[in-house]
Amino acid sequence: MAGARYLRGATLGVVTVAAVSVVLTPLLVMARTVWIEGGADVADILTARGLSSAVKNTFLLAVAVTVLAVPLGTALALALRRPNLPGRAVWRVVILLPVLVPDFVLGYSWLRAYGRAGFTDDLLGVHWPGVQTPVGVTVVVVVNAVPLVYLITAVGLAARSEPAMERAARVSGGTALSVLRTITLPLLGPATATAAVLVFVLTLGTFAIPQVMGSPAGFSTITTRIYSNLARSSDPLAFTEAVTLALLLVVIAVLVVAPADALLGPRLRVTRVATTDSTSVAGSRAGGRWAATGIACYSVLAMGLPLLALVATAITRAVGLAPTPENWTLDNFLAVLNARNGEALGRSVMLAAVAASVLVVLGGLVAALERSRSGRGLATLVSLTLVLPGSTLALGLLLAYGRWLGGTLAIILLAYIAKLWAFAHRPISGALDRLPPDELHAARISGAAPLTAIRTVVLRPLAPALLAAWLVCFLTALHEVTMSSLLYGPGSETLAVVVLNSAELGQVGVTSALSVVITLVLLIPALGFWIAIRGLNRGKASLSPVPPVPEPAHVG
Repeated sequence: MAGARYLRGATLGVVTVAAVSVVLTPLLVMARTVWIEGGADVADILTARGLSSAVKNTFLLAVAVTVLAVPLGTALALALRRPNLPGRAVWRVVILLPVLVPDFVLGYSWLRAYGRAGFTDDLLGVHWPGVQTPVGVTVVVVVNAVPLVYLITAVGLAARSEPAMERAARVSGGTALSVLRTITLPLLGPATATAAVLVFVLTLGTFAIPQVMGSPAGFSTITTRIYSNLARSSDPLAFTEAVTLALLLVVIAVLVVAPADALLGPRLRVTRVATTDSTSVAGSRAGGRWAATGIACYSVLAMGLPLLALVATAITRAVGLAPTPENWTLDNFLAVLNARNGEALGRSVMLAAVAASVLVVLGGLVAALERSRSGRGLATLVSLTLVLPGSTLALGLLLAYGRWLGGTLAIILLAYIAKLWAFAHRPISGALDRLPPDELHAARISGAAPLTAIRTVVLRPLAPALLAAWLVCFLTALHEVTMSSLLYGPGSETLAVVVLNSAELGQVGVTSALSVVITLVLLIPALGFWIAIRGLNRGKASLSPVPPVPEPAHVG
């Protein structure tokens, strides 16, 4: 018992130091900056011209995205649950493709696909005038948010579905719709609510898509206004206003996440073994074909055409030319194959791999501690950085550590750890909730040391969740651009920064080629790890009743 208490105390100390270093310190430094340098000007900042419009746009965007993305992601999870759905395994991969496309690339690809002089305009003479309006921004942010909703809902179905109850209702004469309304959706309620809170809060802090698609049309949000303020270096109050608005987002996040965490956290913990029996949801073959058709149409419009437009732009000689074979060229790809970009790619891969490895350890430590009140507070704290704009988090780190680490890879690594900690914590926490506690107790009673019991009893069934957490952190860090663009120095630029710099120079063809390259860089390891995770899950399912896919433990 003394060894276990020592191990728990050491774990709490490590996590507390890490959280204070990468989360609390930047926030406190920013608050101090506002207090000392802004002081009496805070009231003027909060009543500045255009701020109310940006705040209103931010909330309307978050509400609209939540209202649209949650039902769509839930419907996709329910459809892909059907065992008679043609090509179900393929569609599951396709639905998750937006995860592998950086935000700024996704927005740029929609402009190239549906904008004036874009792909559909060149081929069919049809374009969408509203692609660079608030409606266009909302649609693309919804496409970006749907995979998150789908994942959370699919995990909720795996953990909470009651096939026997659903079969009984159908045998008793209930229609498929009534079973869905009275049994499936109520059981799925906590997971759906979690998805809604996460989508709402993450949309409050989204930046890349509103900046790429909305800013040229005058659509501003809190995050784009922060970016604009940071660009106005000649204005002495611009920096203070940017930091003040970032702290405003943190306050909003606390007000949303903390109550949701307290309300939903206990309801999301499940101790029973999940079932993979989906026979109760089997419908007619015609229904499966209709579902597959709907998923195919969504996938083509949301991802297929934009990615095709990106490739077409990359291989076309010049903007405005039809993307036909006589206008094809590889010059844009040859232009990006140079030593500078190769070094940037190497740095990106190294940073992402190191950050993902550290984050899996830290995420596992928080997941182990959050059963206590102090650990639960730490879990809520590390989640708050999800809604803190990357540009402001980067500035906070620069203010705190720039004197020693400015312009180095180390400060970019700290930013990745601060921003992505929750991405590692959530899947591990959900999987840990599902482990049978008796096995760990039996190992301890049999004389196993705490570390031995953890290694032999806990880590093996957690392997799929640990690998999934590592993969999510690796891929997200690999295409992160906002913080990297502010923190890099000579010899520390990442590949995403190279893409952003190319876009700012107006190199449409080269930017498209770089976007295709970075998407492929994300896609290839993702497919490899996906195959590995599937193998682990299959082996785990044959050896243990613990379900292969964990449910997020709580909102905060």
